Amino acid sequence: MKIPDEDFRYALEIWDFLSVKDRLGKADLIFVLCSHDLRVAEHAVSLYQKNQTKFVLFSGGLNFFTKHVFPNSEAESFAKHAIELGIPKESVIIEPHSTHTGENIQFTKKLISNMGLHFDTIIALQKPSMTLRIKLALEKQWPGPIFQIGSPDYSLLDAPHSKINLFMIINEIVGDLDRIIAYPKLGFQNETFIPEGIYFAYHFLISKGYHLHLVTSKMS
Repeated sequence: MKIPDEDFRYALEIWDFLSVKDRLGKADLIFVLCSHDLRVAEHAVSLYQKNQTKFVLFSGGLNFFTKHVFPNSEAESFAKHAIELGIPKESVIIEPHSTHTGENIQFTKKLISNMGLHFDTIIALQKPSMTLRIKLALEKQWPGPIFQIGSPDYSLLDAPHSKINLFMIINEIVGDLDRIIAYPKLGFQNETFIPEGIYFAYHFLISKGYHLHLVTSKMS
């Protein structure tokens, strides 16, 4: 389906607001919060091959978007792709049970603790539009390590792929902003300032039918 120009313009404003990126240096671990987009796994492979880490941990089960994309968990699917691209199996850690960002963090912390591992510096990777969310969630839920936030370098226009179209991507980013609004009140992540123009874009897109990934409607 064709996305109206006005819808795309407001979606782009939200995409840019949600996307943050640090300058990445070496780290003890690359922590990949998995999704429907294997380009994040490919970015992890690129960083690993530049000797920026010793281990790559893939975290993710299946959720609303990925239950129709992968035959196995996100983490297993990402790990398989990464190993095919050259990461040694012994450098890969898999957490295949989490279903949302909070569980990505909680289950990963527990897994590496049970393995007797400790990481002082961690590169956390996600899709561009998820980077602000993971930054705020890590600040709240995982004090201690120094985190660097990264993502593959692509635009909103290039975000769709063979399994997810632009309509669903816009639903996804509206839902991600919805969580940035709602989750600090639940203690899941830190608050951040949201400009008035971003609120306007959010309400505009919901009014145009991009409401499939909202969490606030489920909480009311």
